[in-house]
Amino acid sequence: MADLGKKYCVNCLADVTNLRLRCTDCPDIELCPECFSAGAEIGNHRRWHGYQQVDGGLFSLWGPEAEGGWTSREEQSLLDAIEQYGFGNWEDMAAHVGASRTPQEVMEHYVTMYIHGNLGKACIPDNIPNRVTDHTCPSGGPLSPSLTTPLPPLDITLAEQQQLGYMPLRDDYEIEYDQDAEKLISGLSVNYDDEDVEIELKRAHVDMYVRKLRERQRRKNIARDYNLVPGFLGRDKKDKEKEKPGGLGVGGASVGAGGAGVGGGVGSVSTAGAASGPIPGTPKRKITKEEKEQRVRLRALCQFMAHREFEDFFENMHKERALRAKVRELQRYRRNGITRLEESAEYEAARHKREKRKENKSVVASKRGSSGGSNVDSPVMFSYEQGELHWFGGGLKEDGKDGEFAAIENLAGFELLSDREKVLCNSLNLSPTRYLTVKTIIIKDHLQKRQGIPAKSRLPSYLDKVLKKRILTFLTESGWISRDAA
Repeated sequence: MADLGKKYCVNCLADVTNLRLRCTDCPDIELCPECFSAGAEIGNHRRWHGYQQVDGGLFSLWGPEAEGGWTSREEQSLLDAIEQYGFGNWEDMAAHVGASRTPQEVMEHYVTMYIHGNLGKACIPDNIPNRVTDHTCPSGGPLSPSLTTPLPPLDITLAEQQQLGYMPLRDDYEIEYDQDAEKLISGLSVNYDDEDVEIELKRAHVDMYVRKLRERQRRKNIARDYNLVPGFLGRDKKDKEKEKPGGLGVGGASVGAGGAGVGGGVGSVSTAGAASGPIPGTPKRKITKEEKEQRVRLRALCQFMAHREFEDFFENMHKERALRAKVRELQRYRRNGITRLEESAEYEAARHKREKRKENKSVVASKRGSSGGSNVDSPVMFSYEQGELHWFGGGLKEDGKDGEFAAIENLAGFELLSDREKVLCNSLNLSPTRYLTVKTIIIKDHLQKRQGIPAKSRLPSYLDKVLKKRILTFLTESGWISRDAA
């Protein structure tokens, strides 16, 4: 006789006391999970009818072979605990599941069945795209040991540590910046009955405290980067005294003797230095006034650069200015037809002579003007010898002054001429464009002849023999063409 307390499947007569599926449309139709999955139909029952799961919470999801004999009710409590307490809080999860399960059993069952089991393999992919990257590596990541390792303590003596109140093992000082910053959080406590306004106020206190700690660390870093601690202790003065032999011993004895001894110590140091001679140090480059002004303008960069980096940056800027000046000088040489460094020395010597002559002429003109004599109407004479135009008389203005080339300075091509070419065109009453045309033709013919190519170009009709001879002589003396071609 069948047990009245048990339930059986209407299709296969299997025991479904622990778990059965009841049809909501047909009365007294209860199926086992196997028949329900196969879509069994009996009488008026059809597979698309609605159903209701009925269980006693004692069946096992993983089958009778699973370890521990976890029931479905315990599995449901375990999943609720995972959602409520989070992964890793095994003690709270075990208390939620029931007294029959220990934290170790809860951890082993969840890891075995839900992570490393078939369910975990089906739900958790092998490569998680949003997996957090481990930055704790020695390759310079945000949390690498090269950045998180504390700096070594300051290299100062015990007496200097006591003077500064410095604690080398903690790399802190007895009196820090904003010493009372800890009072912001010393009285804070988090309570479960705190309102949202109170919680936000406490968070604001914590944020203010963190900003003060960052400012405190920033000041420490600045003191390290710019060697402020050795400067405060007078290390630079001590290093200078070390350069003089016997300076420290005499100075130390004098300081110990008292105020009168200080004066004697200084005298002794200077005597010893004079007797043995100071050790020559590395000579430093003298900073000009413009560089000092530029250093003042760049002072804002000191907030973002260390002392050595700023000095290197400033020195590199000085080297850049020197290189730019050298490049401008070489371009000036090229514009004047100088192609070798040996010729530059001769060019500079000739330029120096011309500037001297200009200075002498200006001095003579100023003397004549101060003496009351007028040389405006005095005759002007010039002679052209060896490619240079020599001026005589006091009525002509100095070279390079306004009005000297008034006849040609407004013509096209004037800015392309050198000083000597301007004098030549002015003396020959020749426009700059015509002179440049003749110069180009003559140099082109000269180059073709040197290459063995017969010259086919013809000189313009406005160029007579006298002008041609003067221009050829000028180009020969200036080094544009050889004397054989002339």
